[in-house]
Amino acid sequence: MPRAAAAAALLAAAATACTLAFCGAGCSRAAETGPVPEDPGVAAEAPRETPSEEDASGRERLRALAPPSEVAALERGSAPEGFVATAYHFKAPVYERAREGAEIVGWVRRGRRLPAEARRGSCRGGSWYGVPGGFVCTGDGFHVGREEGELELDRQAVNDAAPLPYRYGLVRRGAARFYRVPTEAEKAALAAHVADTTATPLPEVVHEVLNGDYFVALDARPEAKPEQEGWVRTLKGRVLAEEDVTVQETPRLVGATLSDGDVAPRAFAYGADERPLFRVHGTNVVEVGVAEKHARLVVVGERDIDGQSYVVDAEGRALLREHVRVARTIARPERVPADVRWLHVDLAEQTLVAYEGDAPVLMTLVSSGREGYETVKGTFQVREKYLSTTMTGEDPVDGPYEVDQVPWTQYFWQSYALHGAYWHDGFGEVRSHGCVNIAPHDARFLFEFTSPDLPDQWHARRRTRGTWVHLTR
Repeated sequence: MPRAAAAAALLAAAATACTLAFCGAGCSRAAETGPVPEDPGVAAEAPRETPSEEDASGRERLRALAPPSEVAALERGSAPEGFVATAYHFKAPVYERAREGAEIVGWVRRGRRLPAEARRGSCRGGSWYGVPGGFVCTGDGFHVGREEGELELDRQAVNDAAPLPYRYGLVRRGAARFYRVPTEAEKAALAAHVADTTATPLPEVVHEVLNGDYFVALDARPEAKPEQEGWVRTLKGRVLAEEDVTVQETPRLVGATLSDGDVAPRAFAYGADERPLFRVHGTNVVEVGVAEKHARLVVVGERDIDGQSYVVDAEGRALLREHVRVARTIARPERVPADVRWLHVDLAEQTLVAYEGDAPVLMTLVSSGREGYETVKGTFQVREKYLSTTMTGEDPVDGPYEVDQVPWTQYFWQSYALHGAYWHDGFGEVRSHGCVNIAPHDARFLFEFTSPDLPDQWHARRRTRGTWVHLTR
């Protein structure tokens, strides 16, 4: 099944399973993603990767898998049939051309493998090889060798068929992140440092003390669990005390998928966990139960009764207008060509509608930038897509933040992006640092729905204009 079809099937299944019944962090991108040009039409030079000790050791393990004769043959010329380029850096670049200074057009996550084509000459520290969609340099995090079974690269493979590609956790403020499980002496040294930072240096085993809002992606493989009980390992190999990490539940919201010709507005309850549900009979309104958070109505009208405004469905069920966000269809903007996919984000209503041509296919809630971090208005195109990427920044109230492996990220202008949010369930309310937060089920669907497509096995694609995004207030 194609990935886009699989995404649609997953979204439909989730909508069926997770329908909520009626009852009686700006977004600043980390250095990992590379710079974004201020002018969408100007390309910025992408940085080269510097291999870490961990990456280098991964390369040696991979090279050992291929006989010396095959390695020599690869260095001389074409890659024989059945050879692949395996990424051993956490983020290995794919270039537009096989030459020094070429632009990076995407990245491949460690452990992913691409079919290798003919050798294209020497690059810094290695050789160029063609792969589907670009070129890779063996000196920049790829090993080219024969494909023989699965390769163990000490990292969890990304789960791109699920609403969230990784398992995530919120870290307690003030917790320490370690390079490895500390000894008792190192724990004591850390405690002494915390008590008096000037008298005792920070032990070398400590990567960082996390005084801020930190979320981490966890390596969920059983064999990745640290050798001692009570510890967890992150996707990037750091170690945290298990008691310092609160595992995040996947937000439940699933948007409304629409059939052909369905343009009726959808009202989504938001804010409180429950809202009063009413039934309207003429000019009489009777409270009949509650609507759970993010429950939705197919709106056929709005009524003002006794000084209150209600949205009403075909069966006479109603919710107070102030308790809902209403997603409506709009005319296609002039800049958007006919018969293409595009997205409309209504910043006033905190809703998103996805279209194929003039037909809406999905309506859902979002969370855009709060006061002081307002999301940009205008019409843009998706320019970069990341299956996941880390975002960092500084909040004047809450201090520093780091959100690891933000899923289904699509940058459309400067550092503004559409992306999944696993750290809150407050969709329908402004709360971000400028990006458009989307519930994971919907974010994954939109990632597959929009262009540019992410080539097979790639983790990110950049510098290719794709789906139009129209933001209004």
